[in-house]
Amino acid sequence: MTRHLQSAASSSNNGNTKRGSNKKRYATALIASATASVSYAGYYFFSSAAIPTVSGESVAEESDAKRKTAVFKEQLSTDPTFGYEFVGFDSYPGIELDDETGVATAQLKATSVKNVLSALDAAGFDEHMKGDKSESTTLNPNHALRLGIGQCPTYGCPYLPSDVHFNEQTKLALEELRKKTIAEDGKESSLLKTSGTETAATLTLIGYKGGRMEDQINQDRAFCLSPFMYTNMKDGTKDQPVARLLGVFDGHAKFGERVSEYVVKTLPALLGKKLVAQEELNNQEIGRILQDTFIEIDASSPAEPSGGCTASIVLQIDSNIYVANAGDSRSFVAVHVTDPISNVETTHIIYGTREDKPHLSFERLRVEAMGGNVYIPPGGKGTTRVLYQDPTTGSTSGLAMSRSLGDWDAGDVGVVPDPTIAILNIKDMKSKVIEKLNTNCQNKSKEVEIDPATGESSPSSECATFGENDVKVFSFAATDGLLDYIPENSIADHLAKGLYHNKEAEQSIHLLTACEDLIYAAAQGWQEDKGGRYRDDIAISVADLESDP
Repeated sequence: MTRHLQSAASSSNNGNTKRGSNKKRYATALIASATASVSYAGYYFFSSAAIPTVSGESVAEESDAKRKTAVFKEQLSTDPTFGYEFVGFDSYPGIELDDETGVATAQLKATSVKNVLSALDAAGFDEHMKGDKSESTTLNPNHALRLGIGQCPTYGCPYLPSDVHFNEQTKLALEELRKKTIAEDGKESSLLKTSGTETAATLTLIGYKGGRMEDQINQDRAFCLSPFMYTNMKDGTKDQPVARLLGVFDGHAKFGERVSEYVVKTLPALLGKKLVAQEELNNQEIGRILQDTFIEIDASSPAEPSGGCTASIVLQIDSNIYVANAGDSRSFVAVHVTDPISNVETTHIIYGTREDKPHLSFERLRVEAMGGNVYIPPGGKGTTRVLYQDPTTGSTSGLAMSRSLGDWDAGDVGVVPDPTIAILNIKDMKSKVIEKLNTNCQNKSKEVEIDPATGESSPSSECATFGENDVKVFSFAATDGLLDYIPENSIADHLAKGLYHNKEAEQSIHLLTACEDLIYAAAQGWQEDKGGRYRDDIAISVADLESDP
């Protein structure tokens, strides 16, 4: 038995067309005018090589013949800059094996609700925190747990995003951070307790969709758990690995914020309970757990009468990184390199999730096989959409992604919650990066320069020997409200300034203010592009993956 709704969601982007050509312009200007309290004149961003993704097909429309022969399979990807190889796979089983994962049966829904409630019990949630009303389904915006009101979940208290502009206390705290007047212990502001530190942070900005500002609803959600103490959810006898969990969730449709809030509340608990239930964990098992978590949250989400959200998360367990994504929010893994001789710093994205868009060949194949239609704008410019019928009005609606949590009516025509998953290893990644850096430097040192006056030759440059401390690994996730206007490489570069620059230097910035800069820069892009008529919600979450959590 499939689930049916009383009404359906409209598209998540409200007609927004992505302006890829504007991205570099807004990134280059970032930051000179985005935040009035500080000047960034002379600060520029640069794009780097293409970023490998899992099953990242071309944006171009594929031929019918190619779509019909598309095959789902494990994918070995290679970072083009350093040659680091990692495994990714699409957890969706394929059309021939599809058991209607996009449309949960009554049995799956009942089982999922039971599993979620059991996980919340194991996480120490009381009855109020389990409630399904909007005021009780969120751990935000008051951040009561981190402020000592109530008890934190057994897996730890998440950092949760505050609004950089419409929360006056947050605006004041960020200004103090810029002036470096907040004490290191954070006693002068609650922001350092609720939304981040120098190594992990998350912030947001409510969008504008027309009407009165006081009537706007921020449907974006995010969290950052550093550490993610999931072993506490059992009996405390298991050794606690170094673990982190971060993610963003972009709600859409009339009640999308209910779904995104639900995911923020339940995903860490459900994922943690599944992880701790296994005596031994390997990559394949964790991949299965991530898929099951997405499917069960989708099946149990408050998606009636309409609502859904993206889900893009990064899970770290010791040296392994697991990135799971459904929808058009994105997560990234990056390295920051410091030359030990020149102190020149560079940042490189090793992996980034794709946007799950309906025009991708495998996605379109699935949607059309399930009776759906994909709308592709004329000329290939604009947002492709999965078209589905509103069961109440009979009108056609469009969803600007091919995977999501919730969106049950779109599930009838091929929109599924199954994530794409990538598995990376910090030690292997750093080893490959260091090897490549040292090889490049040695090759360059073999080049010689000739003094035209004396004819004497000398090495063209001094060769540095890169080591473990010269390469840092971090991760971030962002909703499309940010990514539509700021290139991912620019985001990584600026976040690294907040994570790794000398904190004592006059021009150093805090990680939270780095996030603020990026949010205001994207907001400026929306303002210039839409003339103040529309701005999407914006959320970002970031964490260093090697510091003590």
